[in-house]
Amino acid sequence: MAILMFEKYPASRWETLLSNGFRLLFLCVGTAGVILMGLWLAILKGYWNGASIAVPVTQWHAHEMLFGFVGAAIGGFLLAAVSKWTNRLPVSGMPLAILVFFWVLGRVAMLVSAELPYAIVAAADLFYGVLLACLIGREIVIGGHKRNYKIIAMLGLFCVFNLLFHLGHQYGASYSEMALRGVIMQISLMIALIGGRITPSFTRNYLVQQKPDSDKSLPMLFNRFDMFVSVLLVVAAVSWVAVPVNIITGGLLCLAGVAQWARISRWQGVQIMGEPLLWVLHLGFVWLGAGLILLGLSALGLMNVSAGLHAIGIGAMAGMILGVASRAALGHTQRALVAGKMMTAVFVLISITALLRAAAALVGGVAYNHFILSAGVIWLIAFVLFCIRYVPILISPAPSWKKP
Repeated sequence: MAILMFEKYPASRWETLLSNGFRLLFLCVGTAGVILMGLWLAILKGYWNGASIAVPVTQWHAHEMLFGFVGAAIGGFLLAAVSKWTNRLPVSGMPLAILVFFWVLGRVAMLVSAELPYAIVAAADLFYGVLLACLIGREIVIGGHKRNYKIIAMLGLFCVFNLLFHLGHQYGASYSEMALRGVIMQISLMIALIGGRITPSFTRNYLVQQKPDSDKSLPMLFNRFDMFVSVLLVVAAVSWVAVPVNIITGGLLCLAGVAQWARISRWQGVQIMGEPLLWVLHLGFVWLGAGLILLGLSALGLMNVSAGLHAIGIGAMAGMILGVASRAALGHTQRALVAGKMMTAVFVLISITALLRAAAALVGGVAYNHFILSAGVIWLIAFVLFCIRYVPILISPAPSWKKP
């Protein structure tokens, strides 16, 4: 029997990093998860007053986590996925380097925005989203993948919301708040549409591989019911963005949340409890449903909106990002799809973070601060562990196997 030998492709570190968008942008996700949260905790503890930031620090925190942290994750995922969808080589080299440069430039510009003309700050921050939309759009159009034109539209809308955020700094904070609500709902919809396709698909593939002769039920793939649930989410989202406190908005959001739970009840989640790379995706949808319901209750005036915002922002968004980034980094570098103990712990820690931060909205006094700070520290631990596990993978060439 021939013995398989391990070797690496002869590529320099920079050639490796610039070979596919997921590498550098998932590195940006990990570092942003640590640095942005570290700065926010410094503000909360009074170690730094954020005087270099032009916008209110709460808006800066929300903007950077959504347009910065999540924006990098969206770019990394789509740049890797679009080459598979279109059967084209991935965006690489100088265009990718420029894209990542503009992402970093946007983060720095927002951090020192009080020291610069705000028009320059806004332009620097907007470059990344615009260039990402152009790169993804070019690949989809040239590849003739018309079914994914909606991805181009979503990236364009992402840029519009970011522009609206910056216009709010000049023309009124209400525009910035509307922009933040809008991008939260847009990202939620992307999770519902894209995550709602890949989660049952990955689950089905896993179950078929594990038990090819089993007669157990397989997950229902994306169908008309899923489309109805997604349309319901769009209606609820538009209502919340336009009128965040309203009985109709509250009812729509609660219904949209319950509908997300109905979706995952069809995905055979109990059969994959031993596979962390799968149950973390299912758990992300649990948090999405919970967050929508909590937002609905806040729209009805029954609780603070913070609970729903962080259930979605941490539980659904960060949870899905960690799950998808972990799986994509392993798959695109030809490594075994095994989470390992460290990443399993990370998946648990991020849900604990979401639970603590959402619960903080329900308590008062000293406990409120303890809950928030504890959530922030646990988040930091989770992302430090993510970096320890995945930085070596992201900066290293994919292994190859050959016979001696």
